[in-house]
Amino acid sequence: MKESTRMLVPEEERCIGCRACTSACPEKLITFSKEGNMRRISFPANCSPDCELCVLACPEKAISFIFPVELEKSRVPLKSQTLDFELVPCQKCGTAFATRKELEKIRTAISEKISLPPTGGLWVELCPGCRQAVFREKQAETIIQARKF
Repeated sequence: MKESTRMLVPEEERCIGCRACTSACPEKLITFSKEGNMRRISFPANCSPDCELCVLACPEKAISFIFPVELEKSRVPLKSQTLDFELVPCQKCGTAFATRKELEKIRTAISEKISLPPTGGLWVELCPGCRQAVFREKQAETIIQARKF
């Protein structure tokens, strides 16, 4: 094993499936796919020895590296890994769009700033397409109301 080889290790318990790592990987070695209501994130066994952009991009600090000395001690095989996440359906159209952990993180972050209803009726529970449609509808209502004499 080369001295620069290190194993990329995602922590399944901490990962929220947000895909920040896939966006940050300059070599596109971390990938994701969606099939039905499931999202799969695939991590390579190893990558560029001087890149840690995925680690920096991960909001949950769910990615780390194991180096050669640690690999020998732990006898962990150098292999790629995949994490699977069930996607939550949009409250309006039913399209599967985000992981439950992603939505919980967003809801928690927002509730630290403002009071939220326990469930339902929040824009975060809508897919991006429905969010845009609701926003356009509200803008149209505002314009119509403003033009009434």
